[in-house]
Amino acid sequence: MHRFLFYCAVLTLLLPAVCAARDVAVITDKANPSNDLSGKDLVKLLRKDTAKWPDGRKVTVYLREPSSPDGPLVLEKIFGMSAGELQAFAMKQKDIVILGSDELVVKAVSANPGAIGVVNVYSINSAVKVLKVDGKLPLEQGYFLRGK
Repeated sequence: MHRFLFYCAVLTLLLPAVCAARDVAVITDKANPSNDLSGKDLVKLLRKDTAKWPDGRKVTVYLREPSSPDGPLVLEKIFGMSAGELQAFAMKQKDIVILGSDELVVKAVSANPGAIGVVNVYSINSAVKVLKVDGKLPLEQGYFLRGK
């Protein structure tokens, strides 16, 4: 019985840390010639400081709502804003679209040339291309948008 209680206590302490770890991916449409971005360039694209890809195509950003499980990571690493501030910022930007699910983000990115999005890595399918950030893919150690 004591061993059972010990394991329950350990799981209670470790579970929040495991659940807090978020793994997200930066995605784009399959036709996009870009394969790798620097973290700095990614931030510029997502914040709309840069409005076009290197090939001249207009960038449209698709994100999950800031209250999603991955929202805090994106808010912290990309935008440096609160959820409310991001909502207000997106409303002022015509090319930042906030959607209700990762599936909707994947669908929108795949259907719109020049689109970029951030989704949970487990929502990726063959309709989109995953971009490397600073030479790393999601789940690799040191990935720019890797959760804690």
